[in-house]
Amino acid sequence: MNEMTMPKPVRLAPHSNWTEKFGLPSEPVSLEDTISPEFFALEQEAIFRRSWLYVGREERLNGPGAFFTREFETLKKSVLLTREKTGQIRAYHNVCPHRGNTLVWDTHASQEMSGRCRRFVCKFHGIGFGLDGKVEVLTDKAAWLDGQGERLELATVPCEVWNGFIFVNFTPGGPRETLREFIGEEFWTGFDGYPFGEMTEWHSFRADADANWKALYDGFSEVYHAATTHSVPFAMGPAESYPVGASHFNDIALVGKHRSYLAKRAAKMPFNFPYQEATNSIAIGPQYRFPETCETLPPAANPIGMEHWGNSTTMLWPNLYIQFYSPGWYVTYRMMPLAANKMRFEVDTYMPKARNFSEALAQKSCLLQFLEAALQDFSLLEAQQKGLECRAFEKYPLTDQEVMLRQFHKQVHDAVAEYQETLQA
Repeated sequence: MNEMTMPKPVRLAPHSNWTEKFGLPSEPVSLEDTISPEFFALEQEAIFRRSWLYVGREERLNGPGAFFTREFETLKKSVLLTREKTGQIRAYHNVCPHRGNTLVWDTHASQEMSGRCRRFVCKFHGIGFGLDGKVEVLTDKAAWLDGQGERLELATVPCEVWNGFIFVNFTPGGPRETLREFIGEEFWTGFDGYPFGEMTEWHSFRADADANWKALYDGFSEVYHAATTHSVPFAMGPAESYPVGASHFNDIALVGKHRSYLAKRAAKMPFNFPYQEATNSIAIGPQYRFPETCETLPPAANPIGMEHWGNSTTMLWPNLYIQFYSPGWYVTYRMMPLAANKMRFEVDTYMPKARNFSEALAQKSCLLQFLEAALQDFSLLEAQQKGLECRAFEKYPLTDQEVMLRQFHKQVHDAVAEYQETLQA
């Protein structure tokens, strides 16, 4: 089998002083914002109702009439995404303008769905709307007063696309900044050229947990937990054989509210089980060579030009993670708040189309192992939420490897404080 060339084991310096470099205080932090219902209500208004929010990849809208819906429970919003005949991607409130019924749904109005159609027809009175949002089918046309029926039109939601990632915005009165301004120039142009569109092998996973959305966000803000959390069933071996944490944190000041970090590839990863060797795959990726276009990270994902990179994580405010894994595939995490102690975890994996059966088998094997690892992270959430709600401690100490966790909670509090000031103005 063609195994990838791996570097020698890497050990990081015990103290990189990232916390000091980014000008953050070093004292223990309060995690009350993770368990307080009152704070949860404030952050939904301050952050989620006033940010650009990721809803999905443009490949899901692979032609005119393709559509999917997205639910934002805490904001009481349902969004319908579709592609017009012109190719433009549009977002609408998933609401019929006649009597307010949810427009597109199948077995239950609260469940998301996808498909393809020529028009969207309300189940209540049969009124139909074209892909451009304008009314096309009007029942009992003569009964409408003053021609109001003919003026029915779906309500649009501000929608923009960045490198195939679709975002919407619910800011009252309209977005305060464009998506480009929100993402920032370093990230807006820094991912140009990466073949996101070639990653057509898409797999999606969803799960709910009795935990705050920030708990999982915090878990993915550092990598040194892997040696403990994922030691079984992957038998990762002695910690001396693996990096103990992130090798580089991108300068937080350069990317606004967004963050990123890099981790070096570990020493040669062993096949710990026969099925791994048989499928030429481990949890972090297939072990065959990917297309050359996938092997090189975009500049913003590898700002220091690190060789033998193993993982690059970009966190887009407020709730999207984009992770690149060697040999050249990527995954998105989306943490959706449902309540102060409940969240939905969405995992989407993207790989280039397999060129033969062996590559397809390696991809499937990797995804099963990767999902197991993700569920290990996920299984800790409810235990952490339970522990935090005991309020046994007022504050918690953080290591230098948890600098992004520290920064994230500061940004959450800053956003809520700014929102509260607007209420008092």
